[in-house]
Amino acid sequence: MAEVFGVAASALAVAELSVKVISLCLQYSKEVKHARGDIERVTKHVENLETVTRKLNELLRGPHQTQLQASQKLGDTLKGSQAQLRSLHEKLTPRKERGLMGKFSFRALKWPFESKEVEKILRELAGYAQPIITALQIDQTNILLSIDQKTVLNRLPIAEGAAFDSHAEEHDPECLPDTRVDLLREIGEWIDDPAAKAVFWLKGMAGTGKSTISRTLAHTSSKCGQLGASFFFKRGEGDRGGASKFFTTIAAQLVQQEPALAPYVKNVIDTDPAIFGKALRVQFEKLISEPLSKISSPNRTSNVLVVVIDALDECDHDRDIQLIIHLLSHASTLKSPRLRIFLTSRPELHIRLGFYNIQGKYQNIILHEIEMPIIEHDISVYFKQELGRIRIEYNKTASHDQQLQPTWPGSKNLGILIEMAIPLFIFATTACRLLADHRTGTPEVNLGKILEHRTKSQDDKLRAVYIPVLDQLIAGLSETSQTELLALFKFIVGSIVLLANPLSTSALARLLDIRRDVIDNQLNFLHSVLNVPSSSSIPVRLLHLSFRDFLLDPSISSRNPFWVDEKQAHKQLATCCLHAMNKTLRTNVCEVKWPGTLHNSIDPQTVNNKLTPEVKYACQYWIHHLQQAGDHIVDDDEVHHFLQRHFLHWLEALSLIGRVSECLQSIGLLQSLLQSKNCDQVSSFINDAIRFARTNVSTIQSTPLQVYYSSLAFAPEESIIRTTFQNDTPDWISVRPNVDLYWNNCLQVLDGHKGGVNTIAFSPDDTVIASGSGDKIIRLWSSATGEYLQTLDSYTDNISSIAFSSDSRFIAPGSRDNAIRLWLFATGEHLQTFEGHTSAVYSIAFSPDGKVIASGSYDSIIRLWSSATGEHLQTFKGHTDSIHSIAFSPDSRVIASGSSDHTIRLWPLLATRSENLNTPEGHTNSVRSVEISSNGIIVASGSNDNTIKLWSLSAARSECLCTLEGHTDWVRSVAFSSNGTILASGSDDKTIKLWSLSAARSECLYTLEGHRGRVNSVAFSPDGTILASGSADKTIRLWSLSVARSECLYALEGHRGRVNSVAFSPDGTILASGSADETIRLWYGFTSTPNCLRIIDLGMSLYHLSFDSDSQVLRTEAGVISLGDLVKPTPTEDQNSNGPCTSRPDLALANNDEGHLLGYGIRRDRSWITFNGKDLLWLPADFRPWVGTFVTIGSTVAIGTLSGRVVVIQFRAEGPALD
Repeated sequence: MAEVFGVAASALAVAELSVKVISLCLQYSKEVKHARGDIERVTKHVENLETVTRKLNELLRGPHQTQLQASQKLGDTLKGSQAQLRSLHEKLTPRKERGLMGKFSFRALKWPFESKEVEKILRELAGYAQPIITALQIDQTNILLSIDQKTVLNRLPIAEGAAFDSHAEEHDPECLPDTRVDLLREIGEWIDDPAAKAVFWLKGMAGTGKSTISRTLAHTSSKCGQLGASFFFKRGEGDRGGASKFFTTIAAQLVQQEPALAPYVKNVIDTDPAIFGKALRVQFEKLISEPLSKISSPNRTSNVLVVVIDALDECDHDRDIQLIIHLLSHASTLKSPRLRIFLTSRPELHIRLGFYNIQGKYQNIILHEIEMPIIEHDISVYFKQELGRIRIEYNKTASHDQQLQPTWPGSKNLGILIEMAIPLFIFATTACRLLADHRTGTPEVNLGKILEHRTKSQDDKLRAVYIPVLDQLIAGLSETSQTELLALFKFIVGSIVLLANPLSTSALARLLDIRRDVIDNQLNFLHSVLNVPSSSSIPVRLLHLSFRDFLLDPSISSRNPFWVDEKQAHKQLATCCLHAMNKTLRTNVCEVKWPGTLHNSIDPQTVNNKLTPEVKYACQYWIHHLQQAGDHIVDDDEVHHFLQRHFLHWLEALSLIGRVSECLQSIGLLQSLLQSKNCDQVSSFINDAIRFARTNVSTIQSTPLQVYYSSLAFAPEESIIRTTFQNDTPDWISVRPNVDLYWNNCLQVLDGHKGGVNTIAFSPDDTVIASGSGDKIIRLWSSATGEYLQTLDSYTDNISSIAFSSDSRFIAPGSRDNAIRLWLFATGEHLQTFEGHTSAVYSIAFSPDGKVIASGSYDSIIRLWSSATGEHLQTFKGHTDSIHSIAFSPDSRVIASGSSDHTIRLWPLLATRSENLNTPEGHTNSVRSVEISSNGIIVASGSNDNTIKLWSLSAARSECLCTLEGHTDWVRSVAFSSNGTILASGSDDKTIKLWSLSAARSECLYTLEGHRGRVNSVAFSPDGTILASGSADKTIRLWSLSVARSECLYALEGHRGRVNSVAFSPDGTILASGSADETIRLWYGFTSTPNCLRIIDLGMSLYHLSFDSDSQVLRTEAGVISLGDLVKPTPTEDQNSNGPCTSRPDLALANNDEGHLLGYGIRRDRSWITFNGKDLLWLPADFRPWVGTFVTIGSTVAIGTLSGRVVVIQFRAEGPALD
C-alpha cells in the first residue's frame, strides 16, 4: 500500500511541475515570435504529460488501487519525467539583472533551445508519457474486466463442490511422487502438443485411481496457470450428479481464470437471462465456445487451457453423457487458446458409444491395462510412504513398548499388501485409512485383520479390505447383540449407500426417525470407508462407490454378514419418505400471501425452513425407492392413502424446490407399479393424476399455489383429483367456471411459440415432438412429459415443414426462407444448409434408410439431397403449382408428391379414431363477445357463427335458452338495456340489431344501418333512450331509441383507429370509447352537441369499458382506472374531434403499468385473471378469451373463447385473503 501512495505522490509532483513549465511556455509564446511552433509543440507534450499523471494520481488514490499492477511499476518513469521537467523549468526560467537605477528586472525573453534540441526534448517527453498511458489503459481495462467478472460470477449458477480444490475434495489424495510417472508425462506431452487431439479419455474400472490422477493433473495445471476448469462428478450429490449446471460451472471457472471472457459471457446473460435453463448445446456454444473464440491474444493469460472432468460415468442420464462427449469434441475448433479436455470414466457401454461417435477426435488410455510392473511400482511407492507416515503418527502417542519398529510392517507383509491391492488403488487407500484409524485398533492389529483375508481372486480383493473395517462393529459382542447391531447397520448404513442424494446425520436421523447419537455411534468406526464430517449439517458421503457395490453384492450374501438386501432397504426408505411427507406437507406450506406469487419470488430461506432437507429428499425420491423395492401398489395401501391426502401438497412442494417438471415421470413410475388385482381405485386415481399433472405442470412450475386454484377450478367435473380435493378450492371463488364432465382427448397444451404453429412432427422413437412456427423457431418437446427441451433458431422466415430421419438422429426443417437445414438431433448442432429452391419449402421427407432428403416447394419443384454430404442429387419438375406433401415408398424406390395443382405424382428413384367424451353445448364457431344482464341471470354471447345465444345462470349448470339469428356476418358485440328487456348486437355486416327479450319468443325489433365498417361495440344509456355504437370506420354513432323508429342522432369523430368499445357512465353524462389508436376518449353533452372531454393515452388497445356506480372509476378488461378530476371539463380545441378536447398526458397511465388497475380484470396476454393488477387465477389455453371477448362486472368475469365456450366466474368482491 505504501508503494501505491509513493507512486501517486510522484505522479502528483510531475503534474504540478508540468503546470509550472506550461506557464513559462505560455510566457515565451507571447513574447518570442520566431520559435512559436517549437514552443507550442513543447507545451502540447507537457500538457499531455500533466493530463496522464493527474489521471494516474486519481486512479491510484481510488477504490481499485490494489488492482493497478501496471501503474504501480511506474516509479522509475515518474522519476525520469520529474528530472526532465526540472531541467526544462530551469532552462526556461528567465534570469534577472540589475538595472541602471539599481533595480532587478527580466531580460528580454529568448527561446533557449535550437530545433534539434526541441526534437530531443519531445522524444524524451513522449518516452515518459507513453508508458504511463499504456499502464492506464491496461489497469482501466482490468478494472472493467474485474467488474464484469464479478457480475458474471455472481450470476452463473455453479455445482457446489465440483471443482478439484473445493472443500468437498480437499482431503482426497493426489499421486505421490514417483508414481504414475509415465502416464503423467504422456498427459503433459498431450497438453503441450499443438497437433494433439483436443480430448484425452482415461478409462478404467472402479478403484484403479482415475480420480487421483485427475486431481493431480488439475493441481499441477493450476500451479502453472493452465487450468481452465475442473468438474468432479459424484453420483447422488445434487448438482454434481447431473449435467444441469455442468457447463455453467465450467464457464464460471473459465471466467475466473480468463477475465477477458467476462464481457462476452456477461453480454450473453444480459441478452438471454434464461440461458441457464437452455439446452446443453446452447449453454456450451453461448457461454464457452463463442466467448473463447472472441478473446484476443494480448488479453489471454495462457495459450492453453486444461479442463479436467472426472467420473463422467457418475453423471445421471446416459443421453446427457453422450451429449457432453459430443460437445466437448468441438474443442478442437478452438486454436487460440487451445482447449485440452481431460476426461475420466469407467468404460461403460453408453460412454463407449459416445466416444465411438467422435472417432478421430480423441485419444485414450485404458488404466487397468497399463503394464503390471508399472502398477506394482506405483502401489508399492504409495504403501511405503503412507505406512511410514502411519508409523510416525502412531509412535507419537504410543507407549515405548507399543511403538512400531522402523521396518514396520516388514518387507514380507508389504509384499503381501501390494499383491492384494494390484491393480486397485482403492484397496491401497482404504487399507491405509483403516491402519491409520486408531478407533478400530492399533496398526499392527488392523494389519493382521487385513492379511487374514489374503486372496488372489479379483472379486474378493474388496472384501479383503472392507470386512476388517466392518468386523470392528461386532467384535466381542454376543450373538444376540450382533444380530441387533447388524440390523441397525443395515438400516443406517444401508440407507446411506442407497440414498439418491447424500444427507447429513441430522437430516438422516429425522428421515429414519431415530436419534442422531445412534447414527453417530454407528458411523464412529466407519471413517475409513465413509466421509463422516464433524458437523451434523454436512452430508455423509461414500469415499468410493466400491463400498456400495460390496455391501449390495448378492453373490457374496452368504459370506458377508453385512450384506444389505437392496430391495428391503429401498422399501424401508420409501416408507420413511412417506412418513416424513405426511408430517410436513400441507396447503400453502410456505404461507405465501398471494395466489399468483411466482416461484422465483418466494424467499429461498422460507422454503428451506418449511421444507427441511429430509422432506425435500422425500418429495424427490420416494417413488424412486418404491420402484427399486419392487413393491406393487394396491387399493387402500399406504401409497394410496398418501395420494388421497397429499397429492396436491406434493406437487406444491416439488414446485417450491424447483422439481415439479419431474412429477410426470415419477407418476408414470407409480403407474408401472400397480398390482394386476385389487387396484381399481388407486389405478383410476393415478390415471387421473397423470392427466391433471400433465395439463397443469407448466403453471404449477411457475406459480405453486395455482395447483389449488386454477388447476382445480378448471379440472373436469368428474376428475378424481377435483372431487378428492374439492375442499381445497378457495372460498374467494364463489362460482366456479363451467367445465367439461371428463378429460377430453387433448393430453396437454405445449405453450411457448410466439407465432402460429405451422408444422409438427414426432421423432420415430416417439420421445420428442418438434414444432415449427411463424416465429422462425423450431422447438423440441418431450412427448412423455411435454417438457421443453431445446430450440433450433437459425431461421430468417416461417418454419413450414419438419422431418426426422428414421433412426431419429437427424432433423430437417424447411422454411419460407427457401432453405433446408440439417441438424443433429441429439445435440441440436446445425450440420449443413441445403440451398436451391427459389421459394418456400413446404414439405420434407427422409428416405427410410436416411440417406436421401426430399423437399417440395412453392416453386413447384421437388429436389433430392444427400443427407451425408448435402449434395444436390436430383430435381423433379412437372407440378404446375406449389407442393405441399412428399412421401417415400417403404423400399425408397418411389416418391409421391401432392400439389395445389390438384394432382398426385409418382416419381421413380434411381439410386384408431378417438372421440371427445364431453362436448359442451355452444356456438359452432369462435365467440366474439359476452355480456351479463344487470340482474345477473342471463349471459348473452355473440359468435362468428353469425348468431347470439342467451344462457341461463340460474341453474347449477349453464343452459342455452335460445339462439337469435339474423345477422349475415360475425357478431362482434352484445349489450343489455338497463331493464333487461332489449338486447343490442353489433356485427361485421355493419348493422346493429335490437332484440326484444320480453316476449315469449325473442325477436328482432329494429336493424340500425349507417356505419361504413363493422360494428365492434354497442352500449345503452342508463335511461335506455340512447344507444351508442363503435365501429371499424373510426366513429361512434349515437342512436335515439325514444321515437317510433330508431335513428342516428350524432356521429362522433376523432379516433385515429377503429373503435373497439363504448360505455355510458351510470348517470348518463359521460360516454367512454376505446380505440385501436390506444386511447380512451371521454365524451359529454348528449342533450345538445356532444364534445370530447378528455383523451387518456394508455398505450394499448382495450376492447371492453364500463363505469363504476359513482362514475369515478372506469373499468377495462385489464382492470379499472380511477378517473379523479378527468371528468371535470377544462377543454381545449382538438382539430380531430367533434369539439373541444383536452389531452392530459400527465394523468395518462404509463404503458405496461398495471399497478394502477383496480378490481378484477384480465391480463394483457389474456392468460390470467387479475385483481388490482396482480395475477390471481391462471387461465388454461381453452378458457382464454379471444381479443375483446370478455367482460368484468363487479366481481364477475365472463369470457368468450375461440372454441365457442362461454366461461363465467364469480369472485369474492373484496378479493382473496390467504391465511
